[in-house]
Amino acid sequence: MTEEDSRRRGLQSLDFQERFDSKLAEIDALARFDTTHGVETSRPIEPWEIPEANEDTLSSHSRYSPTPIRTILHVIAAAPVEHQDVTFVDFGSGKGRVLLAAADLPFKRVIGVEFSEYLCGMARANIEKYRASSQRCHDVEVRCTDARDFAIPADAAFFYLYEPFTEDIAGQVFGNIEESLRDHPRPVIVCLVGERLLPALIGRAAWQQVGETLVSPDDPYFDARLFTVNQTLLERGVNA
Repeated sequence: MTEEDSRRRGLQSLDFQERFDSKLAEIDALARFDTTHGVETSRPIEPWEIPEANEDTLSSHSRYSPTPIRTILHVIAAAPVEHQDVTFVDFGSGKGRVLLAAADLPFKRVIGVEFSEYLCGMARANIEKYRASSQRCHDVEVRCTDARDFAIPADAAFFYLYEPFTEDIAGQVFGNIEESLRDHPRPVIVCLVGERLLPALIGRAAWQQVGETLVSPDDPYFDARLFTVNQTLLERGVNA
C-alpha cells in the first residue's frame, strides 16, 4: 500500500467516524437519556484520550461510543432469562450506560467490567447521579480490571458486549465463561451488539444463536444477536 493509499483510507475512516458520531448524537438527542436521568454517557472517548492508555490498549481496545438506549432496552428485553435469579455483566462498560439501563430490570446484580480507571470513575459517578423511578436493581458496581482477568460469578447468566475489544481478547473471555459453566452448569445468554466479535463466538462449536437477529430500532449498525451454550457439547469438550 502506498503512502497516498494509506492517507486516503485514513481520511475515509475519519469521515465515516464523523458521520457515525453525528448520527449517534441525533439519536441520543431524541432519546434524552442523559438529560432525563442527570448523567453523561453520550460523548465518545477516543482510546488516546484515556490517561492510562498504552501501546497494548490502543491496539486491542475500542473507543468508547455508547449503544443507543432504545437498542439496549430492546436486546435486554428479548433475552430469555429470569432477571431476579441472575447477575448481568457488561464487558467494556465505559461510562456505564448499559449498566443503568440493565438496572431498570430486577437483576440480582449488575456488574460492569472496564480496564480504564478513567472510564470506571465516570461510570461510578453516573451510577451515583442516576435518577430513575423505574430502577429495580440497586446492586450496581464497576470492576476496574482487564476483561481476561475478570472472575466470572457463578450466578452470571447475561453477558453483554458491544465490540469493546479485539477478537483475541473476546475469545479468552468466552473461554472464561465456558470454564465457569463447566464448574457451575446453568443457562446463559451472550449478547453481541454489532458484527465485529461474531467470528470469535461462532467458531466455538458449543454456542448457538437464539432466535433471529435482533433488529436495532435505531440503526442497522447496532443489530444484535443472542447466543446460548449447549451444555452437553461443552462438557464433552466439543468446543475446541
